Amino acid sequence: MGIEGALMIGLAPPTGRARRVVIASTRPVHASRLFRGKGVAETLKLVPMLFSICGTAQACAAVRACEQAIGMAPVQGTERVRGGLVRLESVREHLWRILLDWPAFLGESPQQGGVAEVVALQREIRQALCGDGDPFQSGAVFGNDSELLDEHAQRLAALPGKAVFAIPAGEWLDIDSEAGLAAWAAAGKTVAARLVAQVMNQGWNGFGRSEVGALPPLESGPLHRAMLADSFVEQPQWEGSCYETTCLTRSDSALLQSLRGCYGNGLLVRLVARLTELGQLSTGLLSEERDFESAPAEAGAGIGRATAARGELLHRATVKGDTIVDYRIVAPTEWNFHPQGVVAASLATLQGDDIEPQARLLINAIDPCVAYELRIG
Repeated sequence: MGIEGALMIGLAPPTGRARRVVIASTRPVHASRLFRGKGVAETLKLVPMLFSICGTAQACAAVRACEQAIGMAPVQGTERVRGGLVRLESVREHLWRILLDWPAFLGESPQQGGVAEVVALQREIRQALCGDGDPFQSGAVFGNDSELLDEHAQRLAALPGKAVFAIPAGEWLDIDSEAGLAAWAAAGKTVAARLVAQVMNQGWNGFGRSEVGALPPLESGPLHRAMLADSFVEQPQWEGSCYETTCLTRSDSALLQSLRGCYGNGLLVRLVARLTELGQLSTGLLSEERDFESAPAEAGAGIGRATAARGELLHRATVKGDTIVDYRIVAPTEWNFHPQGVVAASLATLQGDDIEPQARLLINAIDPCVAYELRIG
């Protein structure tokens, strides 16, 4: 039932020091209009089915928007479960990119085993947290069994250590310098290490560096007004500017700070940001991170936010009684793949005749949630 659409990305020959980049989208950004006239419970069941990419984050943003719109305070234990499941989904998404996509850049075969393992563990953890219940229905009440969850969390933390880092994730997170990263990469024990080594050896560390900034905190009042405009849903800007929302804009470590100082938001920094977030998420599944609002900024309207693998996801619901009157979604892809956004700015900097490998690596690192076609003129 999922709907995705696609992106078309075109790179023209450089004029001076910059290339012209054209990004067009067939993503059905107004598909959420289908929820108008439906009940809240029905809508909350349909959301993860209709938007199957990052379906858990979609479900989480949806229930937060609806609960806020109807004035229902979220249950603390339930919110902890919701947040944990969203973070677990992000672990899976990062592992998918690293184990299934990254090998192709090295001429290697996808590593299906690690992906199958995390998918199975994802099901087990959800069952342990929720049983047969649905935490993404309004008013859902869930607690947790700390000992049982600790056991699953330990298994989760071990996955990237084995498949991605070849050392415990905590040890990899202790790397704090480019020299330390280079030493880990040179050992070449995993596909992640080999890809990082390739980028470093080819001198691509700063490729795609741009001045597009991180998406700032969005205040609820102005955001409510902005999301009422179709143009914002289609091609969002904030106060007239394009912004980025990715794992790079929300991850931090001593290593990332060091690399940012040298390469800004270039290719190597993006790869390391994904690895950093994977390590941090896998060792902190049920953290107390708070990314929801309990008080509506407008009567009968609510905004739900969720930190999806690809960036900040926004849902806005207007509810009258138990009926959805209006529903709007702004996904991370609309920020990052805006025609004047971070992907366009990054690709415009590429030089030389053989830029396709660099372009595909950059696009993968910024990470669309749909398929794309790349044309280089």
